[in-house]
Amino acid sequence: MTRKILLTGAAGKIGSFFQDAYVDAYEFVLTDIVEPKETKGAPFTQADLSDFDAVRPLCDGIDTVVHLGADPSMEAPWESLLPNNVVATYNVFESARQAGCRRVVYASSINAVLGYPRDQQVHTSQPVYPINLYGATKCWGEALARYYSAAHGLSCLCLRFGAVQDRDTEWIHWDHEYVEIIQTLEDNASLIAAAVDAGDHVDFGNFHGISDNRFKRLDMTDTKAILNYAPRDDAFEMARRRGNF
Repeated sequence: MTRKILLTGAAGKIGSFFQDAYVDAYEFVLTDIVEPKETKGAPFTQADLSDFDAVRPLCDGIDTVVHLGADPSMEAPWESLLPNNVVATYNVFESARQAGCRRVVYASSINAVLGYPRDQQVHTSQPVYPINLYGATKCWGEALARYYSAAHGLSCLCLRFGAVQDRDTEWIHWDHEYVEIIQTLEDNASLIAAAVDAGDHVDFGNFHGISDNRFKRLDMTDTKAILNYAPRDDAFEMARRRGNF
């Protein structure tokens, strides 16, 4: 049976790449505050996720909600984060619960733990450590996911995306401050799919999401063991091949 997915933030870089990569694997329903450049035949509804009445009907008949919609800026002000990252995230989880969805895959971020030193590998068992308001809203989303899983039996998987970039990004350079947290769009799409397809026994988890980099600032043990995530790229090796290492 083909899973029916509601993809929020469908017009964004990550959402559009994921849909394109898995257009034949899932039945997509798209939503965003702006219209995507192309929908690839999938139904699209323009909606503000901070409006519960706009979100709720989108979840009817949906197997999995892949929630990417948010203000993605690390410098975003509270006036934007409150409606787009806090209220909107609650609306998505509550709508999924009311509609009887099987799962929500929530796009968290490395910003939830970015406060740890750069040379320290972060494990999912460690406390959250945000150093910006954006990261704090991602911690809120993870806590909300824990609540909906425990209290309502909704499978909620949180993916802490690293720096999601095209393979040709200038960030893939040995001395770039984010090289160890690069996740290529290809690896990111495969991680989202792994979360969508994880067995029903996986009811909750925070999972780190970077590529198979030589040094991994985020420990990937849980992501590989539980979600069977198998990243193919290594930002350090890509930098070496370009002569940037």
